[in-house]
Amino acid sequence: MKKLLLLLPLALLCGCAREPSPVSALALDRAGNGCRLTAELVRQDTPEDAAVPSCLAAQGDSFTDALHALEGLLPDELYLSHAQVLLLSEQAAEDDLTPLAEYLCRDNDIRLNLRCAVVRGGAASDLLENDEEIYALSDLLDRAAETGTLPDMPLYRVTEALETDGTAILPSLSLDRFGQTAPSGTAVFTEGKLSCFLDGGMIGGERFA
Repeated sequence: MKKLLLLLPLALLCGCAREPSPVSALALDRAGNGCRLTAELVRQDTPEDAAVPSCLAAQGDSFTDALHALEGLLPDELYLSHAQVLLLSEQAAEDDLTPLAEYLCRDNDIRLNLRCAVVRGGAASDLLENDEEIYALSDLLDRAAETGTLPDMPLYRVTEALETDGTAILPSLSLDRFGQTAPSGTAVFTEGKLSCFLDGGMIGGERFA
């Protein structure tokens, strides 16, 4: 949070430079033959105000097209270094995840420990917009990984697994009957694409590590 507070005075010193719009999480959904990318922005009017989330979405033929379209909607520059979670809808996860994972790993603005998860039974953007606190999704996935409820699969591990044999196991999230975001088993990827979901946190009798 201290880093976020420093961004405002630093941007003011840059004269006519575009001020950054920090992103805390991203959600990718399929839209027609392309995709829709939703970003959870960290809104903070003054350094004294509490940071609150604000969502913005754009469409494109690919992730990069949607990202550029999203940037075009803002007067400020998207600041992706604070993004901690990437959510994928079931439909988006049916496409080969490998090229996207490799692209994100090459992007110097994206952190390699970005958490990736598949949204089960709904749009990724709906689940993203359901949480009213900054970094709530990241905290949930961190806790689930620490307790072994969900697999610990940050971006670099996802990419390594997909590049090795196209197989990966990602955490899955959904909205429970109370309308709260909750762990929902795991999403299994074969040949880079979502193949099935497994319930619970056990595979082969062992907890996820």
